[in-house]
Amino acid sequence: MGKASSRKKIARASRAAGRTRSPRNLGWWGLITGIVALGVGLVVVSRPDKVDAVPPRLTDHWHVAYGIDICGEPLPGLSDAKPDTSGIHSHGDGLIHIHPFSSRYTGKGANLGAFADTTGVILTDSSLKVPGRDKLDNGDKCPGKDGKAGKAGKLQVMVWDSATDTTGTLLKGDFAGYAPKDGSVVTIAFVPKGTKLEKPASVGSIPSDLPGATPPVTGAPSGGLPATGVPPAGTESVPGEAPVSSTP
Repeated sequence: MGKASSRKKIARASRAAGRTRSPRNLGWWGLITGIVALGVGLVVVSRPDKVDAVPPRLTDHWHVAYGIDICGEPLPGLSDAKPDTSGIHSHGDGLIHIHPFSSRYTGKGANLGAFADTTGVILTDSSLKVPGRDKLDNGDKCPGKDGKAGKAGKLQVMVWDSATDTTGTLLKGDFAGYAPKDGSVVTIAFVPKGTKLEKPASVGSIPSDLPGATPPVTGAPSGGLPATGVPPAGTESVPGEAPVSSTP
């Protein structure tokens, strides 16, 4: 009887020990689960803020003068080819309007690729397709004199930091990924290599409250690309809305 009683005591002690350890185990795993959930939540919450920390932000409204030159022929300003879902578009005024609708299009997401998508343009590092025009690939011939084929064309993109910048920078590649600055100027050209790229005439319609902006002009400056459909200075016309004052 003594041995049986001892075994019962040992069994009861083991069961009691198991009961005392169980809450600890549950508490430990609960703590770990809570920490992991908190970490994931912080990452999800903080991510949009980090993306939106790089301008343009969701509250910004930028303007960039641009022009497209095909073998020396300046094209009219583009309008949106589909509903604008990015907040990066044009009104046919020779300006890229940038006011991001979501964090996807802030910072580096506010690029020429997003603008091209809204206006129906297909832009790569070696080809250009504009609505109503044939696709052009590097090496295609520009028209020559008397209907003969001219020199081979090459897609090039020139950017200037502001309307008063006289130097400019010729991009080496990743044209669609280029994110222009507020008040800057962009010329997309398919021309023979070595051709001097000019600023578009819409450079004169960048809102005058921007640093380096020049007063709006109505005609085409010598050697520049012509402006088309330029709205009155200091106003911006949005389809379906009354004109409002332009803001940087």
